[in-house]
Amino acid sequence: MRFSIVATSFLMFVLFLTHVVCFTHAACPTPVPVQYSNVKPGKIVAAYFASWDKYGQYKVSDIEPIAKTLTHILYAFAKPNPSTGLCELLDPWADVGANFEHRKKVGGHFGELLQLKQKHPHLKILLSVGGGSHSKYLPEISRGGMTKQFVKSAVKLLDEYEYNFNHSGDGLQKQHSFVYSELFDGIDLDWEWPGSKVSSDMVVAYHDMVALFKKELNKRSKRLGKKSIFTCAVQVHPNIIEDLKLGLIAQHVDWFNVMAYDFGGASAPSVSLNAPICNQWSRYSIDGSINALIDSGVSPERLVLGIPLYGHVFDKTQEKIGSLFERTEKTGPLRYEKIKDLYIDNPACNTKWHKKSHVPYVYCPDDGIFVSYDDERSVKAKVDYGKQKLLQGVVFWRLSGDDKKNSLVKAASR
Repeated sequence: MRFSIVATSFLMFVLFLTHVVCFTHAACPTPVPVQYSNVKPGKIVAAYFASWDKYGQYKVSDIEPIAKTLTHILYAFAKPNPSTGLCELLDPWADVGANFEHRKKVGGHFGELLQLKQKHPHLKILLSVGGGSHSKYLPEISRGGMTKQFVKSAVKLLDEYEYNFNHSGDGLQKQHSFVYSELFDGIDLDWEWPGSKVSSDMVVAYHDMVALFKKELNKRSKRLGKKSIFTCAVQVHPNIIEDLKLGLIAQHVDWFNVMAYDFGGASAPSVSLNAPICNQWSRYSIDGSINALIDSGVSPERLVLGIPLYGHVFDKTQEKIGSLFERTEKTGPLRYEKIKDLYIDNPACNTKWHKKSHVPYVYCPDDGIFVSYDDERSVKAKVDYGKQKLLQGVVFWRLSGDDKKNSLVKAASR
């Protein structure tokens, strides 16, 4: 989920139905192809931290209790500016405190993350570029012939931010450079695609941008004397996976963060599960998506499994997958913390385990509310699944969704 729910849930559900007969009895999870038998599963426990969560009362200080558990933090987001072709901070005030013209050193989240990293030097922090709302500008960057300058500016943003402002004393345009060269360890490219297809020209544009990012990050690595990491978020619609031909660019990417969620949601025609490992109707599931990525030529050693810290609420419905529901103010995505407070801990609601899909759900018969979500048990199941499939670890979207005890993130480390 990137700012809003993936708009392709309806197409996803149609895909469920078209594969009913073919895959009802397919084994799941399926074995890893024999050519990858020498791959060793990794121990990555990464998570996205969003700049806008500052306004929802989730701060960098809230990461402290799980800092030892995490291996990587992905800071979301930096955004492309289609007018200038440059990569910019999404919220300079939240990111570096850049609305304060008297500030002489980096503040905001970047300053706080620097302090967190000093306490926990094992942590690697990546700057995530794009996201669900801002990926729409990346095609404009490409068509405008601005890919190279965009990539260069994004890599430059890893070390410093030049803030232009009108000084209140004399009204003149002035510039201040915020330097934080010890903060970021690399970039996560989150280029997302609307619908269920990627045009051939955009596939070329994507491949070109990935190659350029790798080239610029290699230059940075040589300059700093340490490796700069490069990851890419990838959607799980089978058509998108097929179109992108990720096997051709996998050598440029340290790993792909697999967005293995939003298989079902409010835009689907009926009740469905958010992030099932297996699906009794089709291969459209976590296992189906991982298999599709491997079939496209991506080794498991370059795949990290995404786990959602949110679920989907369906209102006025029945306790059955495929039931119709009403789109009310309650219908839609909801953080795990709120799901727990409103439904899991509610004595009027019943929690169940969907055995075939390896995920829980909760149903409230009095209100007709069905909620698909992940809990500690399903997170552990996904970690075990990742090991079985020889993946490199897990990545959570996003930290503010967990409960106050960080139960789900901690479950991954256990």
